[in-house]
Amino acid sequence: MQTGQRGVCITEWSGGERIEIPVVVVGTLPASQPGRRAVLVKLSDPRFADAGVVAGMSGSPVYVDGKLVGAVAFGWNFAREPLAGVTPFEDMQAIPVDAENPGSSPLSLSAASGVAENPLTKSSFGADGWERQNALATLFSALRGQLELASLAPATLPSPQLLPLATAGFPESPWAEKLWRPLGLAPVPGGAETLPDSTLPQAGDMVAAVLVWGDAVLAAGGTLTARDGDTYYAFGHPLFAAGSVKMPAARARVLAIQTSYALPFKIFNVGQPFGTFLADQPAGMVAVAGKPPAGLPVTVTVASSQETKRFSFYLADVPLLQPLLAAFLAATSLSYNQGPNADLTVDMTVKAGFADGSTVSLRQNTAGADAVGRVATFLGALVALLTNPPFPAPPLTALDVELFRSPHVSATILEAIPQRRKVRPGEALSVAVRLQPYRGPVETRVYSLVIPRNLPAGKLDLIVADGASFSDYALRSEKAQAENFRQLCAQLSRLEPSSHLVAALETREAGLSLPQGPLPGLPPSLSASYTSALTQGNVERLTTHLVTSQRWPYPWPLSGGIRVS
Repeated sequence: MQTGQRGVCITEWSGGERIEIPVVVVGTLPASQPGRRAVLVKLSDPRFADAGVVAGMSGSPVYVDGKLVGAVAFGWNFAREPLAGVTPFEDMQAIPVDAENPGSSPLSLSAASGVAENPLTKSSFGADGWERQNALATLFSALRGQLELASLAPATLPSPQLLPLATAGFPESPWAEKLWRPLGLAPVPGGAETLPDSTLPQAGDMVAAVLVWGDAVLAAGGTLTARDGDTYYAFGHPLFAAGSVKMPAARARVLAIQTSYALPFKIFNVGQPFGTFLADQPAGMVAVAGKPPAGLPVTVTVASSQETKRFSFYLADVPLLQPLLAAFLAATSLSYNQGPNADLTVDMTVKAGFADGSTVSLRQNTAGADAVGRVATFLGALVALLTNPPFPAPPLTALDVELFRSPHVSATILEAIPQRRKVRPGEALSVAVRLQPYRGPVETRVYSLVIPRNLPAGKLDLIVADGASFSDYALRSEKAQAENFRQLCAQLSRLEPSSHLVAALETREAGLSLPQGPLPGLPPSLSASYTSALTQGNVERLTTHLVTSQRWPYPWPLSGGIRVS
């Protein structure tokens, strides 16, 4: 390419009109990123004088001397000059397409090496008492940091062009902006329709990569660069750089252009799918025409004392993205006819089905102004463990989520007072627990904890906590590390809801943690044998052991934990 050469860029504009935009080659960027290059052009059209490159133009083909140069891929916000970076088309043609194994991901999840920390209550029962971190504040570290989703953000060029993300049918929520903008997506109003023209798209037409469909649609919009038979090239930059993917490729129609110095964007409707995106690489996305993928079916039922709403969705088959999509669906469904930051109590039941016929069911609840965030975080972390384990596992085939919301009712555990300090095996120990209900007077409830009959003499610590905090503490104190899918399911089944009040006794007895469970009180010789270099698997030393625990249901979520030494 030579500076000063002239050409045209074709893109879809308001009302679905295809327009030709004169361009002038400014120069080349031979090393815009390692292994990447770009051509810099200027859009010579008065429509871009006040806006620069419009979000949704990604993939718009650029021709010079009648030959396809590449796809518009990036621009700059608040630009005074309408400059655009163009990804060479030959780079897009070199994108590998794995049609035999779509939906795989080259990235791993470090959090899936065992049961992740409970995102509702990150707790510890140390000598100084109980500590807790607000789960909503750790949402992004849980779903984009701890689970490495931040690495999905497009970073292949100096300033990748944001893709407009049509949110058709979803209520307005600050979640959309906070979750998707860091990943290179700009949520915009959009719709879903059956387009009158059912022909396959051509270069310059608006297309969409559909992430969620069903009762609502979530789709990233861009432009088709070229078509080669049944193969379609689009965007000129990645959506998530997720490698091999499996998501519907759909027609789209531009309704209008919203000009802005900050972020001009196309407002578009998502139409019917024409094929499947199979590759999401730094140079763009590649789709193949044909029957679209079925997706992961997700049902979300939101109930209250006044009404029950049931939503049916399908998620794109991108396992690394499904945790974030599941969290988004939970948050937005709960926000239906309700503010996203309402002071609520939310009770959630999740049932996950797998290709081998097995299921995993969990119940969790929480209360407060951030209840929506906590529930969404919990669901996202759970889906991450189920879809991205570090060992072979059956694919997730269905997800059913039931949410019951009500006005805020909860209680905090203030104090636990044992009736006496010395007990005998087989006896019942009465424990008075002082509770502070939300906006209510302090109350005291007495619970009876049975001492195991075979317990040897020694010192014990009494722990009283809500179920979510206790199960989190129990798993982490055992240093449990699942080595297969069966062990993971067994550990997940131990997660209890916050509406359980749990009383437990713990010894300071040394032992070992094995994937099959803890081994307390081992003789030194046997402990050394297990921890020798010849031992296979994960073996950890333990300093405590929970000898017994009992739980009682409480009418609403509890929070807090007490250790009595």
